[in-house]
Amino acid sequence: MIYGFILVMVTMLSTGEMETEAIDWFEDPTSCIERGYQEEENAPMGVGFVCLEDYLPEGDIDESDL
Repeated sequence: MIYGFILVMVTMLSTGEMETEAIDWFEDPTSCIERGYQEEENAPMGVGFVCLEDYLPEGDIDESDL
């Protein structure tokens, strides 16, 4: 089940390693993507943004606990 979307900042270093940081959580994908575009406009080279699903497979949690 998808609960929302997480905007993640990704930086690729010259060594090939990647650093990531979760920026914000969104209920709908459109808001996440729009914010990612805004962040991308102001980010230095080598920094990108991606929206990932906040996802848990069915049966992994008891929904009554939410």
